[in-house]
Amino acid sequence: MQFLNMEHEILDMLKHLKIKNFRLAKEINEWPVDIAFVEGTPTNRDEIRKLLKIRRDSKLLVALGSCAATGGIPALVNAMEKKEAMKVYNGMPPEIPVDAKPLKYYVNVDYTLYGCPFSIEELKELITSIIMGKEFRNKRYSVCVECSLMENGCLLKEGYLCMGPITRAGCKAKCPSNNASCLGCRSIYEDANLKGYIKILLDKGFSKDEIIEVFSLFSYEELKEVIAWLKEE
Repeated sequence: MQFLNMEHEILDMLKHLKIKNFRLAKEINEWPVDIAFVEGTPTNRDEIRKLLKIRRDSKLLVALGSCAATGGIPALVNAMEKKEAMKVYNGMPPEIPVDAKPLKYYVNVDYTLYGCPFSIEELKELITSIIMGKEFRNKRYSVCVECSLMENGCLLKEGYLCMGPITRAGCKAKCPSNNASCLGCRSIYEDANLKGYIKILLDKGFSKDEIIEVFSLFSYEELKEVIAWLKEE
């Protein structure tokens, strides 16, 4: 849907690209393709097989959004006991559900757009880079940098549990700019000091359960080792 939200820009892009497979907009779809954009994360074996086919039939594969990038909210089920997890899957036979994993767990991913939802601006930048034969790079700094550029007040200093200090930038700090804590939907940036940040949160009076809850929301698969360490501390 973010492609359709680009409105006028997509017409310019279509001068350079042909959409061969788009179930939301096309009745007849074709394979193979040069670039496959994949949203979501597979949660059963049929979806895994579909993902493997997409990878075989595309030259480049792009993971779109939190679920594709990190497993996202569906990966919360991985932290549950199996009996509880089965309730989430509405009683599906035990051989069908699988743990929610990011796409890169199953296939090679060439590019990733983070966020829930991912940024239209980054989507435009990625497509432009591909058309021009340039390398697209994700932001390598935190949301806090964008907050500073936008002259936002620090929600962490105001007593809110904000994931901005360890979350990858690129969203233009939309949540903090609207007085809402960053929930980490854009994943953890490369140089984030996770244990140092946990110590800061504990010193500020946040409980382990509160920290584990927000760490698990969008990035459980990425942070499960840190979460396990925190539980043992």
